[in-house]
Amino acid sequence: MAQVSYDFFQLRFFIAVAEELNFRRAAARLNMTQPPLSRQIKLLEDRIGLTLFDRSNRSVRLTPAGESFLKSATDLMQRAEYAVLTARQAERGEVGNVVMGFVPSASLHFVPQIASALKRSMPGVKFEPIEMMSYEIAEGLQSGKLDLGLTRSATHAQEVENILLVREPFVLVLPRDHALCAVANLRVEDLHGVDFVGYSSERGGFLKDIHRALFATVGVTPDTVQEVSQTQTIVSLVNAGLGVGLVPRSASAMQMENVLFRPVAAPKEFNSTLYLNIAPNRGTPLNEKVRATILGALQPRSA
Repeated sequence: MAQVSYDFFQLRFFIAVAEELNFRRAAARLNMTQPPLSRQIKLLEDRIGLTLFDRSNRSVRLTPAGESFLKSATDLMQRAEYAVLTARQAERGEVGNVVMGFVPSASLHFVPQIASALKRSMPGVKFEPIEMMSYEIAEGLQSGKLDLGLTRSATHAQEVENILLVREPFVLVLPRDHALCAVANLRVEDLHGVDFVGYSSERGGFLKDIHRALFATVGVTPDTVQEVSQTQTIVSLVNAGLGVGLVPRSASAMQMENVLFRPVAAPKEFNSTLYLNIAPNRGTPLNEKVRATILGALQPRSA
């Protein structure tokens, strides 16, 4: 097949004439005079080897080839304009994909807040949150599979930036018929010898470490009846009456029929944190805007 060549200016000229069916009006629409417009249309016809218009002293009509070419030319121009538009939006950080790994305990409150903020302020961005363990998030940030992470402790992965988003206290989650529900001002010391559902040593991560340090500091030894990896599972087991749990306050968004969430007095240094982890080499306009949006939704604060 013989190659043909033409430029987008010629397509633009052709479309104007095809829509106006009048060279004078098309030239005025294009802010040019008629003779150069006529020359460009003739040059286009010569290049593609087709007659696009039937011309007479009184009228201009599209030939069958011209009608077919108009459909394709219009589609091509629209796609070219869209390509330029999306490229400009990408340059401004208005479109693109962002993949964020998050620890399960962030799913009840913080991930929905972030997703809502991004949808509201950056509708052209595809946000993909993926539930992962902390070590998986660190690996994903270093390998480039993730743009961002949400973890309970700062990750020490090389060149990953960590920003403290939230510092929230722990609350006690109890079955509604538990004896501690009648205690007016609960303290961590009240958990001594009480059936307790806690985080596991293998997969409980940072929250398990905080529990261990807290109990050692106040001299408390709960009677641990079950250890699990997820906050949601702790609340579910408490709902089933297995014991009480100590969970980040944001978990109170998880309402169940047989549970109550109650404040509990504890030393101030023992709380649950949430960090935004930023992968290295992600200083694009898109990622900068996403980062700013997240910080706006979850400004460093005490939850």
